[in-house]
Amino acid sequence: MIYTVTSTLPPVHGGRTKALLSRIKLMDTELGITSKIFTTNYNANYLSVYEKFINEGKVTKSTEFENLYDWLSGFNLLTTPKKKFKKNLKNQTMNREIEGLENKSYDDGNVMRYYDDENYVLYRKYYEDSNVIKFEDFMSPISKKRLERWEYNEFGQLHRKIYYTHKPFLKLCEVYFDTKGHIYCEKYFDTDTDTLNYIQIYKDSRPYLAFSDEKALIEFYFEQRFSDNDVVFNDARLLDGPLLNQTNATKNILVFHNSHINGKHIKNAYKFALNHSEKVEKYILLTEKQKEDILNQLSLEQNRLNVIPHSIKSYKSLDKVEKLDRFIFLGRLGAQKQIDHLIKAYKQFLDYGYETKLAIFGPDEAGQKKKMLDLIEQFGIQDKVDINEYTNNPLIEFQKSKASLLTSKFEGFGLTVMESIEVGCPVISYDVRYGPSEIIDHNKNGFLVEPNNIKAFADYMAKIIDNPLTHVHTRPELGHDRAIQNYTKLFQDIGYTK
Repeated sequence: MIYTVTSTLPPVHGGRTKALLSRIKLMDTELGITSKIFTTNYNANYLSVYEKFINEGKVTKSTEFENLYDWLSGFNLLTTPKKKFKKNLKNQTMNREIEGLENKSYDDGNVMRYYDDENYVLYRKYYEDSNVIKFEDFMSPISKKRLERWEYNEFGQLHRKIYYTHKPFLKLCEVYFDTKGHIYCEKYFDTDTDTLNYIQIYKDSRPYLAFSDEKALIEFYFEQRFSDNDVVFNDARLLDGPLLNQTNATKNILVFHNSHINGKHIKNAYKFALNHSEKVEKYILLTEKQKEDILNQLSLEQNRLNVIPHSIKSYKSLDKVEKLDRFIFLGRLGAQKQIDHLIKAYKQFLDYGYETKLAIFGPDEAGQKKKMLDLIEQFGIQDKVDINEYTNNPLIEFQKSKASLLTSKFEGFGLTVMESIEVGCPVISYDVRYGPSEIIDHNKNGFLVEPNNIKAFADYMAKIIDNPLTHVHTRPELGHDRAIQNYTKLFQDIGYTK
């Protein structure tokens, strides 16, 4: 059996999730090898995520999904409630009016606050445009903070309760319910350190096993779900320990989506994976440079390291897309992306006398968006920068633009760089480990800039406006056909036959 394990499958996701879904679809459609995806995070609405991925064609209908918490519940967490004798869905709704309580509505009626005289006693958040509650907070009349949170799935079924201490305000425990109302898991927290203390799971409504932390629980899950000779792809460094520590003789394939080093030192997140190579069948790396660095740093067998870059299918550019006088950045607004460098370079570009605008697409991460907005305001360039949360059509947005920009501190490979070039939008990028130099042909489909050199970056922005690059194309080795060859060889190398 072929598995992929990942910590989470967010419906709106970045490059790592996009790449693993693309790999799974390629193996299915081109090699006839189907996969099952295991997720280890908690999401009581994963059914809609699975459906979304299938409907959008990100995976095929042959792909299977399983979640740790659904398994703990005896597969009674991710179920669809049906009306008796009918096939249509049954949603549990709640009236917004509560007898004896006054209420005020917010956020177009999706948020309700309830008062007993002057006392604020209840907060409700509804799923958008519905009477199905997403969660409700029961408030302390003394501290005005929540004492309990009850969470409901998209069908209105209670799935988790969270309890808090009164003073100090900290999480005390979480109680998990299946769709039949049975408790299958509890988590307890140390209120002195505000950390997870232990996890108790239940079987047949009776205490069954306890675990010291999440990784111990995940290791138990893998131990129960895998068998000898299963092939397991792991895309999340968080799961390296649980996967490699479980005792089944699985063929573990660890996929590195990012740089494993910080300066000259191996990042802590990668140490376990690289220091336990005896339990790893293959490491999949995205660039030859990363392979070279790992071999120089560690005594690993060279045949354990396979370089399989991300690939991209040929995309036919739309003839009627309106070309705009703008640059574009598309990606997470995380610290890794050094958005402040991007804004500073753009400001310098404007100071040269240019008028080309900047469009930014991407979700906030760790408060970086506020820092970016503050810098934009400091420079007084609010009218030049168009900020968007997300786009469902990245290829079209790239095609509209003069060039896409990347000022990252480090990269894994950069799916957005590939997408941009594929539709003829050149890329200006810091030449960082790893990826940009193996995607960008300098002065042909983009420009590679000395890392952290903001002035040089601004100079290349000016250059690409004055002398636009034409005939921007993807390197042949990044094409779909080459990816098929790479994965065919991988399965041959590990001795896997269907």
